[in-house]
Amino acid sequence: RVRYKFASFWNRNHALRQLQRTAKNYHTMLEAEKKEKAESALRAHSSSIGGSRRQAKIVEETVTKPEKRQPFIKEEVLVGIYNDVFPCTAEQFFTLLFSDDSKFTNEYRAARKDSNLVMGQWHAADEYDGQVREVAFRSLCKSPIYPRDTAMTESQHAVLSPDKKIFVFETVQQAHDVPFGSYFEIHGRWHLETIAENSSTIDIKVGAHFKKWCVIQFKIKTGAVNKYKKEVELMLETARSYIKICTSGGETNNQSSTPSVTPDCN
Repeated sequence: RVRYKFASFWNRNHALRQLQRTAKNYHTMLEAEKKEKAESALRAHSSSIGGSRRQAKIVEETVTKPEKRQPFIKEEVLVGIYNDVFPCTAEQFFTLLFSDDSKFTNEYRAARKDSNLVMGQWHAADEYDGQVREVAFRSLCKSPIYPRDTAMTESQHAVLSPDKKIFVFETVQQAHDVPFGSYFEIHGRWHLETIAENSSTIDIKVGAHFKKWCVIQFKIKTGAVNKYKKEVELMLETARSYIKICTSGGETNNQSSTPSVTPDCN
């Protein structure tokens, strides 16, 4: 029946409603992008400054802390990619692999053939629980549509529970030289919980968070998860070898959950 109406007025009203919906969606998208930029800037600022607040060891957070802190990552984008048992405690995982004195990150990035590694120091941040730091490097790209390598910035967040049995490690990766690189971030979370004297459960989740809409979002999300799975395989393989070297110098002290570290690990 519509085709027999006087079309100009019907089309005008229809077009007006469509334009109004589009304008509303556009302004909503702009507000969301402003919020995302503010959160990214806050995370980058907190991760890159330490000053007098730098500490040698990770801050132990209490669950009864009254003040509300900012979430470091977007949990809603995460999907599980790995769950298993790892041959060290949660505290050892941080101390041996991610403390300021550890050389694990250097070995892992060398195994990946990444270059120009620059690591900041762990420090407390007012906006987040635990401690944060920033790691920068150049990462090789294997996709034919990407450049040979890209500059990467990784903001890291670490929290150890008061009883030292739970360790949460969160990362936000930003690629700077790939197509649509400014549109998204790769968010990851590692959760370890000690279950025995020298073992803990490890659960790893990852996801792509888009700061603004992108026409190939689904393809980027799928590619990011698959790429991170491969990185996790290499990282865990390197971690097991590194921990074995670090703990081979002597027996673990039964009165302390942190083993003595050999000179090769410092």
